[in-house]
This record gives sequence, C-alpha cells and structure tokens, in this order.
Amino acid sequence: MYIDAHNHLDLYGDKLYKAINIINKKKIKTLACSMDEKSYLLAKNLSKENTLIVPCFGIHPWNAHKNSNYLERFDTYIKETPIIGEIGLDFHWVLEDYKFPHQIKVLKYFFKKANEYNKITNLHTKGAEYQILKLIKQYNLRTPIIHWYSGPFDILKKLLDYGCYFTISVDLGYSKITEEMVKYIPIERILTETDGPSALKWINGKYGYPDYIINIVEKISTLKKITGEEAKEKIHNNFKLLFK
Repeated sequence: MYIDAHNHLDLYGDKLYKAINIINKKKIKTLACSMDEKSYLLAKNLSKENTLIVPCFGIHPWNAHKNSNYLERFDTYIKETPIIGEIGLDFHWVLEDYKFPHQIKVLKYFFKKANEYNKITNLHTKGAEYQILKLIKQYNLRTPIIHWYSGPFDILKKLLDYGCYFTISVDLGYSKITEEMVKYIPIERILTETDGPSALKWINGKYGYPDYIINIVEKISTLKKITGEEAKEKIHNNFKLLFK
C-alpha cells in the first residue's frame, strides 16, 4: 500500500471522484488534511465509503484569523479525528503581521488538545520552524508529522531528535534541498505526500493526481539505494508504527 500522508481532497473540485478512483485503484492510504471545518466534513463524508481515506481535522494557519475566537466549538472534531491537521504556523507566505497572533493562539489551542487526547499532529512550519520546535517540546506532543519541510537544517536535526516524521513531497526531483533531506533523514522517518492537485502544478505546471505518490517513492528509492518495492514497504511500515 502507498501512503499519501498529506493531501487536500477538497481542492480537486470536479475532478474529485477521478482522484478517489485513483486512490482506490492504486491502494493509496490517504490522510485527507483539512483547511477548515468545511473541508474536514467533506473528507469525513468521503471516508464513509472509502476506507483508504482518513479524514483529519485542523485549521490551516492561513485560516487561523477567521477561527481564533471560537475554538471550543471544534472540540468534537478534535476528539474524533485520528490525526490533527493541517495545523501550524506560516510566517513566510502570510505577509500580514496582524495575523501572526491568531496563528499562535490557534496552534497553542490545538497543541493543548493534542496533548490532552494523545493525538498525532500534521504540521505546517513555513518560516516558523524554530517556533514550532519550541512549542512541540513545550506541549510534549506525540510523534508529529512535519509536512513538506524546507527550513533550516539545524532545526530539522532537532525535530528528528524529538522523533518527528517528515513527508517528502512533489518537489523531489526539482529541489536540491529536498534531495539532500531525503539523503539525510533515515528511511524509518520518511513518509510521502502529494499535498493536493495544485502542489505539483506549482512545481512543474502539471495537475497532480494522487498516483504521483508512486513517482515520489521511486525517487526516494533511488536516493536511498533500495528498490521501489522496499521503499514502498518501509514507508507503509512507518505509517503503521505511528498508530501503535
């Protein structure tokens, strides 16, 4: 089974059911991360008839300022979701400083609940890698998944020391930094992701369907000097270990 540890099914629009057919045909276990309540409820509904889809509830940092004043209403979702995500901080793509306190408030609330309910978190860290590391330690989080990391290497090492897993995304083969990360991170801490259809389009202009995960696994296998089947199996085992 392939693992897509970070996807956004709500972004497929009228191509959603083609994407789901691919997930089922290629046997891709998919963490359907949410941006907000609406996208979570869509993923939750899809998961009822598609066992390979795991709905994950979170409030994306881009949407934190819209949701920071009524966080308690999300407690039911936080309790029921197997993985909390996508959550985090973004001090790079978000340019408005006034939104940063909202991001921090929302993240701290989710981290508090993640600790209380012993939940795995799926984390966005762009431009705020040090702050994320500090908060992970402060809230004593269970085995976070770091989504599409591109920050300082010294922080990556500290996140590894903490026990974090890292998703390798669609930029592998286009980014020298990501290639070096794959070489450095032990295969036992690697997961794979597609991040929805627009991520690949951002990288090379092509629409990204879930089966692009196969290309990522093959590229990882080349860098790790193992077969594609070995890489696929190791990544699947990593995913299973997260839930033990």
